[in-house]
Amino acid sequence: MYLDPLAGSRLAAKPLRASTAANYRRLADQYLFRQMDDFCLTQMSITAITRADVRKWHSLIQASCVSKSREIKTRAHPARTWARSMGIPTSMHGRIDSHLIQSWIDAGAPMIKNYKESGSGIVQLAQAYRFLKAVFNVAIDDGIIKENPCRIKGASTPRHSERPIITPDQIAALAAEVPARYSILVILAAYSSMRSSELLGLQRKHINELQKIIKVEHQLTNYASDQNLFVPPKTDAGIRDVPITKELMSALINHIDQFVIDPSPEALIFTTSTSLPLFKGRKSWFVTAKRRLGLDHLHFHDLRHTGQSLAMVKGANTKDLQRRAGQASEAAARIYMHGSKARDKEVAESLSPYVDESLLVWRKYANA
Repeated sequence: MYLDPLAGSRLAAKPLRASTAANYRRLADQYLFRQMDDFCLTQMSITAITRADVRKWHSLIQASCVSKSREIKTRAHPARTWARSMGIPTSMHGRIDSHLIQSWIDAGAPMIKNYKESGSGIVQLAQAYRFLKAVFNVAIDDGIIKENPCRIKGASTPRHSERPIITPDQIAALAAEVPARYSILVILAAYSSMRSSELLGLQRKHINELQKIIKVEHQLTNYASDQNLFVPPKTDAGIRDVPITKELMSALINHIDQFVIDPSPEALIFTTSTSLPLFKGRKSWFVTAKRRLGLDHLHFHDLRHTGQSLAMVKGANTKDLQRRAGQASEAAARIYMHGSKARDKEVAESLSPYVDESLLVWRKYANA
């Protein structure tokens, strides 16, 4: 089969990121080169592949996409886990109340196990299908085939399960539960609509205290082994100014004064306790905190989804949300950029009651 690893870049007229190219190779290895029931799509000549062949490949892969349950490992004392399962109020850290221990023993010292659904692979299948379709499009462009056999309706856009939305009080509790150096990161993730990689790539020079604006110019790369520390945002619309409330900007400045030792404009705003970048995989602090609060289902990205949903409740329309979150194709981005910047600030201010509530409750937790 004709496989062009640069198919995406040729169609998009811009170079692929190293992470995108690596993802294409992974998709090709796991899905396109996969042998199933003596059938392998990539062993066929590209000129011989028909719509029926693509449908067969897709149906075979789809049949193997099954969700599985796996146990959630926790360091919490089993008495705490039992109490939480019984609806008994208890802190998930600190000294355990002796009465709670006795109640747990009297109940037979049960060992409560929690489970979560692991991914079925259906999202990755959609990504593989899009990649395959791009390869065929490049083959058409090169005059090798006349039409694209990828014609399965809806195969490129899988239905995602509804992501959870948490309350302002839960955002505050989460901000109080994580180490203090990450508290404002949690609140910003919820109320700025920025991607986690954009937040983790913020530097001093991106914070405009006077205008109450955060400038997004790039995002932190995924891994320490990557060639560059920063990469461009996912889309052209990702380069943007994000207004935040006065109260949230004040809290961010306090964070900088307390935790950002390096005075240079290039200093990262959010780092580990040893001043290292928060690359992908360095969020064990978030996992620990969410489990202590019984929010095992929550992903860090769900904070962004929560903020967008709360802004919608306050009257933000689709264009407002797309502009604020930097979600747009290159063509769509130009349309959204015609939107009023004043309206963008109104969206930020509309979140003020939620932000103030979360900051207030967080400070109560922190000072308790």
